[in-house]
Amino acid sequence: MEKFNNRIEENNGQENEKIKESIEKIENALLPVDQKIDLMLLMLDRKSATFLGDLDGVESEEHKQKLIKEFTEEFNTLIVLLKDIDLPYEIIREVENRDDTIGFSIVVTKEVENLTKIERAVRENDDRTMGLLFGYPKTAVETYNTQDAIDLETEFPDEFAILRKEGMVPFLGFAPSKSHWKEELEWARDNKKSIEQHSPNTLKLGIKESEEYMDAFARERSLHSEKE
Repeated sequence: MEKFNNRIEENNGQENEKIKESIEKIENALLPVDQKIDLMLLMLDRKSATFLGDLDGVESEEHKQKLIKEFTEEFNTLIVLLKDIDLPYEIIREVENRDDTIGFSIVVTKEVENLTKIERAVRENDDRTMGLLFGYPKTAVETYNTQDAIDLETEFPDEFAILRKEGMVPFLGFAPSKSHWKEELEWARDNKKSIEQHSPNTLKLGIKESEEYMDAFARERSLHSEKE
């Protein structure tokens, strides 16, 4: 029995070391911080699958070539990383011009069998299965795209302001439900705690970038209102 317990402890130790090494590689990769956070949450079993990618509209031929170059570098970096940390993946869209957009998308899982589940869910437009695999709370998944879902920023602005001050914006990429939003926000806070514990630098960068984006969006909205 003692030998059996020692083997369990040894296996757990090896798994923890593998996760630690993988997170360090993710942290050091030249990738957008939102992709890093998603991959880390996947490694930490906070979700079973994630979609990674980028997309932008083409404004000119020069802009198109610039996007192709940037996204190809990002795509190649991501593929090399996924192979290095041994995560199963499926390329959904290569870097290409489609309907005047340049972009790519990859679905990544921790277990190979979840790739099949995601592929089936995509074919069948099964948002519920995808939402659960992406780790969102079941109560939020059940109200997705219904009148029972809420937009925190517009419907609960005071609460959203508090969350923003907490540095929670990088973890609010879902629509909470009207009935269970408080519990669902605790789930999001747990995601933040996981990243803070394992990669504080990634968390700081994620908060910084989300703040810069929101400030830029607010300025753009203000200018638009002035013109009207």
